[in-house]
Amino acid sequence: MKNFKNIYKRWLILSAVLAPSIVPISCTKVLEVENLAEVSQDNIWNDPQAIQILLNNIYRLAEPDNYSGSYPNAGRFRHLVGCITDEGRPSVTYLGTTNGINNGVSFTVDSSPFQLWSYNTIRQINDILKNIETSFILPSGSSQDKVDERNNLIGQAKFFRAYLYWRMVQIYGGVPIVDKVLDENSPELMAPRNTMEECFQFIKKDLEEASIFLPIKASMRGMITKGAALGLLSRVLINRASPLYNPTNNIQFWKDASIPAKQLIELGEYSLGTQADFGQWYFNKDSKETIWQIEFVLGKREHGFDAANHSWFQLQGDGVNICPTQELVDAFPMANGKLIGESGSGYNPNDPYINRDPRLYATVITNGDASFGGTPIYTYLSEGSEVSGNYKYNPNQLNGFYATGTGYYLKKGMDARLLVTKNYNYGRGSYSNWIEMRLAEIMLNYAESENEQGNTAIAYDILHQLRKRAGIASGNGNYGIPLGMSSLQMREYLQNERFIEFAFENKRYWDLRRWRLSEEVLSKATHCISIKKKNNTPPTSNGADYTFTVVTSSHDQSFPPIFLEKFYFLPLPKNELQLNPNLKQNPLW
Repeated sequence: MKNFKNIYKRWLILSAVLAPSIVPISCTKVLEVENLAEVSQDNIWNDPQAIQILLNNIYRLAEPDNYSGSYPNAGRFRHLVGCITDEGRPSVTYLGTTNGINNGVSFTVDSSPFQLWSYNTIRQINDILKNIETSFILPSGSSQDKVDERNNLIGQAKFFRAYLYWRMVQIYGGVPIVDKVLDENSPELMAPRNTMEECFQFIKKDLEEASIFLPIKASMRGMITKGAALGLLSRVLINRASPLYNPTNNIQFWKDASIPAKQLIELGEYSLGTQADFGQWYFNKDSKETIWQIEFVLGKREHGFDAANHSWFQLQGDGVNICPTQELVDAFPMANGKLIGESGSGYNPNDPYINRDPRLYATVITNGDASFGGTPIYTYLSEGSEVSGNYKYNPNQLNGFYATGTGYYLKKGMDARLLVTKNYNYGRGSYSNWIEMRLAEIMLNYAESENEQGNTAIAYDILHQLRKRAGIASGNGNYGIPLGMSSLQMREYLQNERFIEFAFENKRYWDLRRWRLSEEVLSKATHCISIKKKNNTPPTSNGADYTFTVVTSSHDQSFPPIFLEKFYFLPLPKNELQLNPNLKQNPLW
């Protein structure tokens, strides 16, 4: 027993030492225990601060998109998930990071992306839950504050256990459910896979219990709340109802998916804000739209998103990681809400960036755009010696080294404040938060689940709210959305709205999978814009000074994209199959 306690003592100390740099929350309150040697070994499990330190380590281990394994690299891949969808393509600088996924080379049993086998972390969570239950016993008559404090610890643990199980189900399908600490000789270590429905029920139960135990308001930024638990349950259940997991279209699953989404919306804790708030969640760390965020703090915990994605002339070491595609740009409607191909939209292919949905300008940097940092950024093709060496121009044409590969640069999530200090470089300098979940996602989940039940009126209402916030003109009060759409037509509108609303928020890849549209969408070549300046015209943002030609991405010509049916559920890690012969590999692998 003494060794057992010492193990936890070392775990506590290690977590406390690492916490300021790795924990995704502001830990000043949590880490008020300055000398952990003062914490009695006998009291570890009834000291809420000590338990919270252990949970802080779980926040790090269970951080969204923190995939294990060397490929894809967790630190870089979060920035690049958009480049394995129709949202974006990498510049030459980053070709090798995504090519193997785009063209299917990496989808093998021996080398599969998204490897995540989280049972070591789940064991730690199970251990925390067991010891809270058996050792953190409140005396009769304890204050509600003490009860809430204990419940909050349980809620956090159950949230992350559910999250880790969900991520594995999303990648592999059914996995073994382990809800207790197993002895190293336990036969349950050789358990077979549970069914997907059993996994969904287990995850649902954990999140429902977590939503009861967790507080509505976070005591510190980044802490898991009731809203995060309901939001994750909404995300899980909208997947369960979708074609990939619900091939027979069981309507009850859509009804189930509506419940947590509606509960979260009616909680009244979150709101969309105004047009000016769109995309500012990364920098306004107390945004009322944010439900779950990963916090970064300058000088304590930084990342390299800006260094990886700045345009060519703003480089500080690296850059041009993600280049938006023409497919994404074309998906944004006009300022009147009509799609660019609709009659009466007013779209002009010879001046394609005027009078568009304001979300386009908050997401993508187009030719001549001066809104990011105050200096125009040009993406038209270089004219050779006439502008040789001028850092404002694309020096190597489309797909050039450190230059846009599509005719566009990324704006969403980029921090213009850093252009003043220029204190950013490889993997450091950025302190904008990662927004894992925000209200718009839950609203569109609710709209989709209700629409699939035939309640198009609710879907219309949600779209109106989102487009009003976006700054699209009301028009006849319908924000450019056709009246009288069927559920099938509304489904297409909702899918497009998710495409543009959540661009580069790591939602598109998983949405296409759950809709079973990946084979269709991700096996098509993407496109870019070839922009040429007319003779004797200055570099401006005026579309009349250029010619615009849509061309097939040279990236996709060199590496033809492919998504096969068997990629929907990836192969279980080979070493886990060798360790547990009762695990069965996914079909087609």
